[in-house]
Amino acid sequence: MGRLDGKIALIVGGGADGPPNSGEKLSIGNGRATAIMCAREGAAVMAADLKLDLARETADAIRAEGGAAEAIACDVSREEDCRRIVDATVRKFGRLNLMVNNVGIALGGALLRTATDQFDKMYTVNLRSQFLTMRYAVPEMTKAGGGAIVNVSSLSAVIAGAGIAYEATKAALLGLSRSVAVRYARDGVRVNTILPGLINSSMVRREIGDREARVAPRIPMGRQGTPWEIAKAIVFLLSDDASYITGTELIVDGGLRAGEGVRRREDRNPATGG
Repeated sequence: MGRLDGKIALIVGGGADGPPNSGEKLSIGNGRATAIMCAREGAAVMAADLKLDLARETADAIRAEGGAAEAIACDVSREEDCRRIVDATVRKFGRLNLMVNNVGIALGGALLRTATDQFDKMYTVNLRSQFLTMRYAVPEMTKAGGGAIVNVSSLSAVIAGAGIAYEATKAALLGLSRSVAVRYARDGVRVNTILPGLINSSMVRREIGDREARVAPRIPMGRQGTPWEIAKAIVFLLSDDASYITGTELIVDGGLRAGEGVRRREDRNPATGG
């Protein structure tokens, strides 16, 4: 028996655009891994992605395992698309119980190296789109008797180093999620946020390449995380195992944030390491 049996899940950003990891036939990112894990736990899945072919790959992978899935194209910078994917999910499956917002881009850099149009685009994709999808999804979840939403933020919401627009939008997503969580808790809608650390995802491999050797020494667990580990955390928050959890943030980073103080101390004086 799956933890999401009988549930209908909309995964926004459910494709994966980048090279497969070593040993993988299919490219796996956080969104695709989440969609597949939701299906394995019994949910019917609507995979939405900017590129329809990537969403279809996810749906095909789910159906190949015997699950129920459909694919839909969505440009989250367009309000009509955010409304349309919710409507399409309800039309196809009859209701909406679960949603994951796994959309995010990174443009610009530090304050003086980020153009205004870059900041505006980051806001539109990384924050405004989650506002819009929740605006249309929450009433449908309320009609269905309740539901759960997980918004994918980043460890960059709480530590600096990834660029001002990325950090600002990912931090703002925490406040957006808390606000919706508190307002709709008595309607049975839970909203939580995941903060992934350094993950070996398809997007990272596309944009950066293989960074394992470079970043692993910074991480207390000694390695990057996998999209499957992010997906498992998301499925937990979607499931009834998290029935009394809402308005909170879950950091999934192999101890990276917690270990930063130790790392800085060791950088200053290696002899103090324990």
